[in-house]
Amino acid sequence: MKEDKKKQLDYKSLNEILKTGNILLKIIFTISVLAIAVLVLYLIDKTNVFVTIGKIIGILSPLFIGIFLSWLLEPAINYFVKNKVSRKLATFVVYLVLIFLIILILALIVPEFISQVNELIKKIPTLLTTVNNFISDIFKNFSSSSFDTTTMKDNLLNSINKFVNNLTSNDLSGIVDSLSSSVKFLSNILLGLLIGIYLSLDFFKVNKYFKMIIPKKYHKDIKTLRSSFNTMLRNYVNGTLLSVLFVFIFTLIGLLISGISSPLLFAVFAALTNIIPYFGPYIGGIPIVLVGFAISPVTGIICLITVLVVQIVDGNILLPIIMGKAVSLHPITIMLGLLVFEYFFGIMGMILATPIIATLKIIFQFFNDKYHFMNKIVNE
Repeated sequence: MKEDKKKQLDYKSLNEILKTGNILLKIIFTISVLAIAVLVLYLIDKTNVFVTIGKIIGILSPLFIGIFLSWLLEPAINYFVKNKVSRKLATFVVYLVLIFLIILILALIVPEFISQVNELIKKIPTLLTTVNNFISDIFKNFSSSSFDTTTMKDNLLNSINKFVNNLTSNDLSGIVDSLSSSVKFLSNILLGLLIGIYLSLDFFKVNKYFKMIIPKKYHKDIKTLRSSFNTMLRNYVNGTLLSVLFVFIFTLIGLLISGISSPLLFAVFAALTNIIPYFGPYIGGIPIVLVGFAISPVTGIICLITVLVVQIVDGNILLPIIMGKAVSLHPITIMLGLLVFEYFFGIMGMILATPIIATLKIIFQFFNDKYHFMNKIVNE
């Protein structure tokens, strides 16, 4: 009896060791894949391939806008078609509503947005002086004979002053110029709308055309992959739009109550940066809080409470919906992806990192389910 118990214990220990070994092998495999991907991206970056790709994407941007719009609006058009409305009429109605909403948003927000940007530019020197005094007072309170804070304070103030000077001399003026006279941007949007309308009218014809050029033996695999991509991207886009709208509305309400300068500008900034997972809330929230405290302690406290409450609700309710149902990625994977994509592609890379990584994961899982190469690696 004792020998049988020892054998059972040995089997249990052996199983635990094997499980741990499998987990370690998978981790090593994942790290190796990431390392190879980073190396490939680095080599491509050094050959300036990304510059060429960026130019091509810029030229073809109306086509991508059209494809995205037709894909995004297809469920709405399909809803009308199912209710015995002709596809032409359904497409006309849906795009007419979209154009009306775009014009309404531009008419209501853009003039006020430009006005608040100009107002903020005028107030920046005063706000910068207040922020400098505020930081200096904090360092005075925490200064001691055993710890020299002067160097730290000077470095922080120099960094803030340098950042603000660069911002006012380049970015904010660029925003105003682009919003007031960007004919190219508007023409791309209009061309994208036209392409989207044509694609929506011939949605099924386009699908048939792609089926014709793809060999029949791959139709089933393409259908499976397309279904997985479609589900993931729709959940991600819908969840992201919901999150952006929530952050914008409730941040704007809180900032209006606080009395901060340019509340619409800061609310739009917070909503757009919130698209970036994990890092976005800090990028959008810290400037709001700093400017709030620069105006007055009460304004700063209300801004801080607003940012915290909005991010707590968004992070604990909306973000799990987006990341859980849509992409199913581990937070560490997302963070690593954000760092890599930010290095090569900047802010736009951080915005696109999560859906791209989720797409790669779907492709990887599809081929693994079909060929079981991960099981072969683990079992070797």
